[in-house]
Amino acid sequence: MAEAAQKAASEVYNRIMVTHLLLDRNVPNRVAGAVGFSVRDGSFYVFRAKAVIVGAGGATHIFRPRSVGEGAGRTWYAPWSTGSAYGLLIQVGAEMTQMENRLVVTRFKDGYGPVGAWFLALKAVAKNAYGEEYERKYVEEQRKLYGDYVDSKPFPTCLRNDAMFREIKAGRHPIYLHTEQVLDTPEKEELGWEDFLDMTMSQSIVWASQNIDPKKRPSELTMSEPYIMGSHATCSGAWASGPEDVSPRDYYWGYNRMTTVEGLFGAGDTIGGSAHKFSSGSFTEGRLAAKAAVKYVLDHADYTPEVDPTEVEALRERVYQPLETYETGRNMIVKGTVSPIYLYPNQGVVRLEKIMDEYAAGYGSMYMTNEFLLNRGLELLIMLKEDLERLAAENLHQLQRAWELHHRVWTAEAVIRHTLYRKETRWPGYYYRSDYPKLDDQNWHVFVNSRYDPKTREWVMSTRPVHHIVG
Repeated sequence: MAEAAQKAASEVYNRIMVTHLLLDRNVPNRVAGAVGFSVRDGSFYVFRAKAVIVGAGGATHIFRPRSVGEGAGRTWYAPWSTGSAYGLLIQVGAEMTQMENRLVVTRFKDGYGPVGAWFLALKAVAKNAYGEEYERKYVEEQRKLYGDYVDSKPFPTCLRNDAMFREIKAGRHPIYLHTEQVLDTPEKEELGWEDFLDMTMSQSIVWASQNIDPKKRPSELTMSEPYIMGSHATCSGAWASGPEDVSPRDYYWGYNRMTTVEGLFGAGDTIGGSAHKFSSGSFTEGRLAAKAAVKYVLDHADYTPEVDPTEVEALRERVYQPLETYETGRNMIVKGTVSPIYLYPNQGVVRLEKIMDEYAAGYGSMYMTNEFLLNRGLELLIMLKEDLERLAAENLHQLQRAWELHHRVWTAEAVIRHTLYRKETRWPGYYYRSDYPKLDDQNWHVFVNSRYDPKTREWVMSTRPVHHIVG
């Protein structure tokens, strides 16, 4: 795909860290381009555009990962997914949806190896430490809290997580996936190994290092830290126009996959409200967005984007500020990395992960939160945003990490605000509101949306109706 794109384009700019989108100086709420810097030579780039498509990744390392110490940085979803899909859009006032809808996946412990093929294709069974199957054990208890959701087919992933989590809290863990009971033919064994070699080779290394032969003994399962990713099993992302032929009027405003900012399109993790796109769906959505963006450009052939040179210069200074902060402050310390006047990007990431884990329902708080925790987390997150003005970067690599951190923090703020606004537990097994432990379809069968106003710097929360177009 990259080769095809390169052949089709007159110019290709690669390895540019895009830090900000630009709005038109004359036309309110209309995208006019973007700015960024080269991670190779540090050159500053200003792009003017009649239409912009954001296809960046979702967000990992917002919540503290389970992999620490020698495994630091290891996550299931891509560690280079830095929230840019959301951080870029939020800052220019794009309406966002379902940012509370994070994903927690069950994976093989320590290696984050995938379990989908083992469950679905190989029909492997998960059991507690006593050899008991537990998935349907809690259905009636779940029904009291979550209603008819428990009757969905197939059994919802978050409810499988919920059942597993109940077993863990009851002390009936480790939880094992009995791989040894299903690898009874060469074809099945090939499928099982292929699943890892395609996605998570490191799981095979973990097994080898721990003397585990999946043909002879079961493997431990665990629940991951939360991820924000609109392309997989959640609906987080930008609120975008649907296609003209099937969309209700309030779901359509002229161009498929266009956000609420004119001329700004998205695909994959960027666009919310449409889970289970995965790779092929994201690719398809990218084609839809590209075709719609081309139509938009052709329909506005007389439009010339105009950016404010004063704004561009201010952004240029802001983008490189971490390098200046380091240069002016590096002699304040003679050893180590703790400075009285600046912080490094990795220090900011650790602080962000701690806040989100402890206050916004990470694994360290047993995926549980409430109004008091969320408000305190929001307070600490705003303090972190203030301190990001003192980020320092020794080189271009750290400068890239600095701006990735900015995007992660914007995403995290949206997550907290959405989670606080939705007063129910909509996705048990992904997160729980202890003060609103039930699924409440009567009041909350809606999309939760937000918009940050770049002029007033205020957030406005709202809901949008769910239209059941099919079924």
